[in-house]
Amino acid sequence: MKSLIFLSLLIYLIATQENCRFAFEYTQKELQSDPKKVQEFLSKVMKWESNFAKDLGIDKKSGLTLDGQQLDVNTGMPYGKPHQFTASSKESIHLALIGLALSNNEYAKQIYSEEEALDLLNRKINTYEQFDKDYPGYGGFLPWVAVNDGVVTPTWDWTDGVPSLDNGQLFWAAYAVVSVLETWYSDQEELIGRYTRFYQKMANNSITIFYEGNGLIRAVTRIQDIKASVENNKYTNRQTDCTNFRSPCYLDDPYEGELFAWMMYFYAPWKDTTEREKIWVAKKSKLQVVDYKVAGLNKYISVQRGWWFSAHEQWKYLFLPYTHDQIQLNLLINGEKVRTWDARNNEKPGMFASITSNITKNEDPVDYYSACGIQEVSFIPVSYRHLVTPYSTMTMFLANQEVAVSWYHNMISGPAGQNVFGSTEGVVVDGTSVAPFVTWDSKMTTVLGMAGGIFDYTAKKLNSEGNYNLFLKVLNREWQQSFSNLKGADVPFAYPNVTFPQIKKDFTTCTRKTDIIIEQ
Repeated sequence: MKSLIFLSLLIYLIATQENCRFAFEYTQKELQSDPKKVQEFLSKVMKWESNFAKDLGIDKKSGLTLDGQQLDVNTGMPYGKPHQFTASSKESIHLALIGLALSNNEYAKQIYSEEEALDLLNRKINTYEQFDKDYPGYGGFLPWVAVNDGVVTPTWDWTDGVPSLDNGQLFWAAYAVVSVLETWYSDQEELIGRYTRFYQKMANNSITIFYEGNGLIRAVTRIQDIKASVENNKYTNRQTDCTNFRSPCYLDDPYEGELFAWMMYFYAPWKDTTEREKIWVAKKSKLQVVDYKVAGLNKYISVQRGWWFSAHEQWKYLFLPYTHDQIQLNLLINGEKVRTWDARNNEKPGMFASITSNITKNEDPVDYYSACGIQEVSFIPVSYRHLVTPYSTMTMFLANQEVAVSWYHNMISGPAGQNVFGSTEGVVVDGTSVAPFVTWDSKMTTVLGMAGGIFDYTAKKLNSEGNYNLFLKVLNREWQQSFSNLKGADVPFAYPNVTFPQIKKDFTTCTRKTDIIIEQ
């Protein structure tokens, strides 16, 4: 706790000398017309986000991420202890950023130096290997884990189970890191070998642990004994985890869970290659096209129906080369257009993604709002439309950087929208309160999107192994029937037309130092 207090004081001293509330140094007009200003703006984003990525959000001994940290609603400084737990999903974002830093990516290298990146990769793989040795029943996969000063154990609610979705994200992150190392650091043979064995073990055990048969992949698997080997264990479907989602707990979604399906498709030890094709049959029911009507334009935009149409569902675009396929690129662009028009036509200053709840007092109970999105294009009822988040732009940066910067800037310009650790989790649209948190999901996903994702390195390695063309072939085969004639190519993106009422005061440690007013 003392180290956290010292770190916070140090960052505060830096923040008092430099402008962590830099959003007000830029206008919407210049960010929509001046590429140099955009680059300068994004470089400042990296500078402040690095305070979280390098310090507050990391357990230094293990090299693992810490999920996040609550901030004091008034000061914006850490309130209480950090979230001393993490999951494969957070690890995937961290690994991808490290990999991009090592590839000399313009933005990621502003967060980690070469020395820092390589050191983190070594610390992480030491921890992954030790966890696998301590808990062989997980078969190389990671459950949600408690992280405390280098000691990593399953969290209390994951001592008998493991999720597939998060581990699909982690697999492709490790895979992409190996691709980066093979490209830029071929002399790091030991590190390449260790990460290769790490992701290969997941693939090798995926059928035993997660495959139900007939194309069905378990969303969560129950493990009989996490201390026993895979060979001496029993694995069943932990269906209780899915009762609130109207699902028998199978990973049949066409969203971020699809990453696990691709891992199994390419690298699981199938005895019958026809069996793996059943994965796509099991997913067909959720491959639905839906037309969103753009009010005022009398035009339609075709998208893939979302679960809630939360931006969180777009995670897969950061890791696999979906945008190398024209239909998938069109779907991504159309989906992001719909987000912008939904916000503009409903006079929202931002957009939606699953997020931690807003609170007004430090002691308020904290909830997690999964059901954030757009009702017109979702399967499941959307419950929350009052809280917008900067990370709703995470894959918009892949579709159109100028538009994404405009919306991101509009959201962090909300009251207390920035803090000394970068962007704030979320801001209530009426300007009265915020979600005073900093987390990997709501911050570093966006940074990864700003950096362009890591899918080009995934594509390079897939190609070297003869799977890239198959990836594109399967994508085209599965999506062309419903998505080959998409409406909306003639509809532009929408830009913000409202700002937040400046009711809540900024955090006292991160206040504006200029009177520039945001122009519409």
